[in-house]
Amino acid sequence: MSLNPRPPSWKWIVCGLLLLASAINYMDRQTLAGASVRITREFGLSQTQYGQVEAVFGYAFAAGSVVFGWAADRFGIRGLYAVVLVLWSIAGFATGMVSNANELFLCRAFLGFFEAGHWPCAIRTTRLLLDERQRSMGNGLLQSGASLGAILTPLILRVLMGDPSIAGGWRTPFLVVGAAGLLWIIPWFLLVRA
Repeated sequence: MSLNPRPPSWKWIVCGLLLLASAINYMDRQTLAGASVRITREFGLSQTQYGQVEAVFGYAFAAGSVVFGWAADRFGIRGLYAVVLVLWSIAGFATGMVSNANELFLCRAFLGFFEAGHWPCAIRTTRLLLDERQRSMGNGLLQSGASLGAILTPLILRVLMGDPSIAGGWRTPFLVVGAAGLLWIIPWFLLVRA
């Protein structure tokens, strides 16, 4: 008998945490698009160069999907998911600190690669956590986070980017969203045991 039994609602609290991870995932991804005009101006990027920054994210995401799909089937999800989320959050946070286009390119590549791990890890979590009758609802909660991120990202950008005439004003949203991902790890480890 467990000395510290979990309440029946804990599974749905974890699903809510997955919803937040999906929202953060989407926000990390969309912040660049919302700040693109300021970033291209500050770094003097052509449309082609900016397109390459966006494209590297897609290529890295495709590669990461395969790698983390394989890993999620073979390794403990508690640790793997935490590593994936920490590394994509660091990549997002670091984007707010880049000093040139090459660093921006690298940050987007790392962000795409590690963000891809979210979906296999989150889906495996719902599969392990919920029985067959609950799984569709759990996955629905998980995936609704992307819409929540789509709603929140422009609002966050509006509040945090400030005056467009101030150079570097685009950096703060990357720092805030990246930090939010790092904070997500705390309830993950508190709620999910090995």
